[in-house]
Amino acid sequence: MINAIPENAFVAGTYQKILAYVAATALADADIRLNEEVVFFNARHDPQSTLPPMTTIRTRSGTQQTYDEVVLTAPLGWLKRHKYDAFPSDCPLPSRLLQAIDNISYSRLEKVYITFPMAFWQQDTVSAASHSEDSPNSRLSSSSASSAKSSTSTYPSFTHFSTPNYAPHPPDIAWNQTLVNLAALPDTNSHPTLLFYLYGPCATHLVNLLKDIPVSTSPSSPYHQTLRTFFEPYYSRLPNYDILSPSCTPSAFLATNWQLDPFAGNGAYTNIQVGLENGDRDIEVMREGVGEDRRLWLAGEHTAPFIALGTTTGGYWSGEGVARRIVKLYDALEVSEEVVAARERDREEMKKEVLSVEERDVANANANANGLAL
Repeated sequence: MINAIPENAFVAGTYQKILAYVAATALADADIRLNEEVVFFNARHDPQSTLPPMTTIRTRSGTQQTYDEVVLTAPLGWLKRHKYDAFPSDCPLPSRLLQAIDNISYSRLEKVYITFPMAFWQQDTVSAASHSEDSPNSRLSSSSASSAKSSTSTYPSFTHFSTPNYAPHPPDIAWNQTLVNLAALPDTNSHPTLLFYLYGPCATHLVNLLKDIPVSTSPSSPYHQTLRTFFEPYYSRLPNYDILSPSCTPSAFLATNWQLDPFAGNGAYTNIQVGLENGDRDIEVMREGVGEDRRLWLAGEHTAPFIALGTTTGGYWSGEGVARRIVKLYDALEVSEEVVAARERDREEMKKEVLSVEERDVANANANANGLAL
């Protein structure tokens, strides 16, 4: 049976193994230079020249290198800030590409991890009934308290706080947040941590609160206290919360600050804003880039297939797409006569070994019975 509503999947074990797998070939065979910030791309197109175009890059230290092909995977936010100064003034990016970069928005999402000594919200929720809805030591919401009396299930994986009136915020700005319960992950990955997703003005407000405060693991530090003050109105509404219990006191905080990180593009990912016109064409223009004319290709989640915009999957797919275009440009997809002959020999061998229809059906049935999808 196929679920008509797709799941909101969460990578419980982080992307570590995925990154190790996709990076293995590059780590083994490529010349990777870390801590070399590229600040300028001299990509030119001379229609009068008979030589293929090349791109020269310059690092912040002044080093220059020239390449046949350059794939620029800088975030959209970086392109917005450097669409002029990172390219030659006498050969700027095409006007339509500049317009597309301006048209598509870049989001302000941030994440905050809050770890507790134990996942108090995951305790057998029947015990939460002992906390009266009017108890001064319990901030369990009435809806949660009601469900706690009749359910022993764990707390949901996702919670949304929509325009809370129990936390201070500007009255004319939505202050909504999303909470992911990391204690609900599979046993090997579960831990007593709440992951908050903040976005828009709320995320910017928190980043500004923390920008001059050093990150610290000390509970008495300004970093810890600032985050606790901000988030306590939210996590205190979870089941079984008791203001006097050490289990309900955060032991650690960690917040992103992507809006202050130039290598993240001072933001998070592509955002299609309300009122945008011809956004699909803007994405296509960025996807096309100037690779075929100037050998400078654009990749990243902002150039991904529409279904994967703003995702890590989209970023990966965009890189594959550029790689295919470069290969096609060099006619590397032409198959040699030797390869064709070898494939023909393989086909003949397969014909000799093919099962009859009846045998194949039996084999498929047996395989499916063993849990294989054919």
